[in-house]
Amino acid sequence: MRLLYDVHCHTMTLARPAIGRFVDAFLKGGLESLYSQVAAPGYLLSSLTKNGGEAMRNLLAVVENDPAALLELVEDDLSGAFLTDGSTGVMGKAGPRLLGEDWDFWLACPLVMDFGARSVGVSAYYSSPPRKDLEEAAREILSGVGGYRRARPDGRLIVRPFLGIDPGARGAAATEAALSRYFSGYSRRLPAQVAAFRSSARWKGDPRKPPRGSFAGVKLYPPLGFDPWPSDGAELDATRLLYAFCERRGVPLVVHCDDQGYRTIALERALHLSDPDRWLPVLAAYPRLVVDFAHFGERYLGRMKSRGDWTASIVRLMERYPGVYADVAFNGSDPAYYSKLERLVAGLTSGDAETVRARLLFGTDFVISLAKSRSYLDYVLDFAGGPLDAALKRAMISDNPSAFLFGPSP
Repeated sequence: MRLLYDVHCHTMTLARPAIGRFVDAFLKGGLESLYSQVAAPGYLLSSLTKNGGEAMRNLLAVVENDPAALLELVEDDLSGAFLTDGSTGVMGKAGPRLLGEDWDFWLACPLVMDFGARSVGVSAYYSSPPRKDLEEAAREILSGVGGYRRARPDGRLIVRPFLGIDPGARGAAATEAALSRYFSGYSRRLPAQVAAFRSSARWKGDPRKPPRGSFAGVKLYPPLGFDPWPSDGAELDATRLLYAFCERRGVPLVVHCDDQGYRTIALERALHLSDPDRWLPVLAAYPRLVVDFAHFGERYLGRMKSRGDWTASIVRLMERYPGVYADVAFNGSDPAYYSKLERLVAGLTSGDAETVRARLLFGTDFVISLAKSRSYLDYVLDFAGGPLDAALKRAMISDNPSAFLFGPSP
């Protein structure tokens, strides 16, 4: 089976994000928040209001869909259904065609975020904390996957979601229960993962009985408060429980790693928790963990000379640990990023370059990418038509994601 991959996308509805906490953090942060969320060069909010808010309208038109409809929209977009200029998409009835090759399926990994773990009331009349259950977030995405599968039994998407969980906030008992429930029957092997997707249409929707092999991995998100190595003893115990489970079972992790994102805590705290060096004690204790550092440590704030520090830290982790990967989700919303990435790889020693080329992953960060990129299809075409060499493109969008999700080829 020949697959193309998007290891980092989202299908959340407007019910998922902790909007109140985001606004609270923004308002309480003063000029710090204004600069980090609005004025950061090339990032989100500064792009949404351009051209009369066209990007905002486009984004809202997408996120008003439920997850099943959103997955159908992605497939339609890849097929060129929304093009009006006579050009064509990359998806046909037999599968995608990209990089001059024919493929069988497009495998997408929607990442669920644990917005409810640290839920608190906001400074308003209705000050009670919103209820955002982990179970409801899981039910929503699993219903979406099953709904897509029922609507399009011959569709060319394979969907393998990641479960968002903050173990430090949830506690050891709840973390253990979630891992037991949602990773029952988990196997890292590709045939088992595909079988889990194909059987998703049979799920009756009972949140107490999710389908076997529900999720392909775990999503961790420091800007919401997740700490990779907490100082609090109980939080550390819960977090170590997660790491031990994932290392033992081969469950891959995706952790947010740029200086932006959907932040509900103070900027300084978010930067501290998102720093990839926070993972030094984690990987020392659990060296066989499989971890994707999302966004490859891209930075938009601070002095230009220091903006490559996180990326350099991730490269050092790649050198030491065979399970460390990095994706370029959202980064490619500005196509000029790929020239920057090309220069970075070219500037490494031959050994480091070989390692990095084998660990980089393609991701879109859809729907968030719509803040800067017109469509899912545009993001894919910008990558395929960019300056990276053909071998690296193929590695990033096929070979490396396969190893990340399913283990190295025998």
